[in-house]
Amino acid sequence: MLLNKLVIRPAQSADISDLVALEKASFTTDRISRRSFTYFIRKGHCSLIVAYDGAQLAGYALVLYRNGTQLARLYSIAVSDASRGKGVAQQLLSEAEQRAADELCLFMRLEVRVDNQAAIHLYQKLKYRPIGKVEGYYEDGGDALQMERALRPTSLGKLPGIRYQQTTDFTCGPASLMMAMHKLDLGYQMSMDEEIQIWREATTIFMTSGHGGCSGFGLALSAWRRKFKVHLYVNQTSVPFINSVRDPQKKVVIEQVHKHFLSQLADTQVDIYYAPLTLDKLDEYLRQGAVLVSLISMWRLTRDKAPHWVLVTGADQNCVSITDPERDYESWQTEMDFTNVPVSREEFIKMASFGRDRLTSTLVLYR
Repeated sequence: MLLNKLVIRPAQSADISDLVALEKASFTTDRISRRSFTYFIRKGHCSLIVAYDGAQLAGYALVLYRNGTQLARLYSIAVSDASRGKGVAQQLLSEAEQRAADELCLFMRLEVRVDNQAAIHLYQKLKYRPIGKVEGYYEDGGDALQMERALRPTSLGKLPGIRYQQTTDFTCGPASLMMAMHKLDLGYQMSMDEEIQIWREATTIFMTSGHGGCSGFGLALSAWRRKFKVHLYVNQTSVPFINSVRDPQKKVVIEQVHKHFLSQLADTQVDIYYAPLTLDKLDEYLRQGAVLVSLISMWRLTRDKAPHWVLVTGADQNCVSITDPERDYESWQTEMDFTNVPVSREEFIKMASFGRDRLTSTLVLYR
């Protein structure tokens, strides 16, 4: 029997007690707290929608968005016992997908318990496909199946989801480079030892207040030493990141390191182009089977004014797909929020520009 008066709308503060009660009745672990429901309603970058049958809460769905991306994630969905088998979950999902599409999201992703066959069957019916598995994802140790649905036609969803998570705050460059080299050569082993070794080879020594990060010049050298063909695109001839350093002694060191990189690169086959990599050229390289590593500004994602390296995994006419090695997750985020993440082409151009000088730097790797 179908519900007669089902009303689906955005959640309001007055719904919080009903939401908490439904959460308690639906889940024994991994429950959303009253405080979290309050945050999602008042401040969250999300869509929290409720379905009411008269005065009774029949169900809810919570979809989270990541700043700067076109990725949506179904974080939670629940239906009351009295409303099960009446199409509530499907109606909530349909509404959630429409709201994500209105936010210009390209994909909806989710996790579901591997033993929840009813939910998996529903997702498959609605054209969600498995993209991975996470062991021990739930509080009780249960495993999760990761699933995805494209909200509009795209080729990006067919990309493999290999990701290496950086093990330190300052090795995003080595982590991204390792992912690129592994993509070109599956026999290449990614490890913490290799990550730190590449950082030692490629670091600029002083970049910000902490450990030094890596410049495109140093990373290009590391890739060439590992027998990869490398093109480096950088839009400036000045010393990278030097404007981020205030200490005069540190400036001297970073300048000397940069000169040393240039001297070493002169004896390699690395091709350096002092120009930004255009989107048309990016598309051309991807069609040729090359793999790209790009410098971005974290400001577009987290409002943190820091340089960051990511792997470019693909592109279509609307989006560029990136895999981010970041290790600092928000409590609600999982690896899915960092793997093959679609970013609009316009947003990617803005993102791939760091600092007041608008520094751009991209490595193109071939085997």
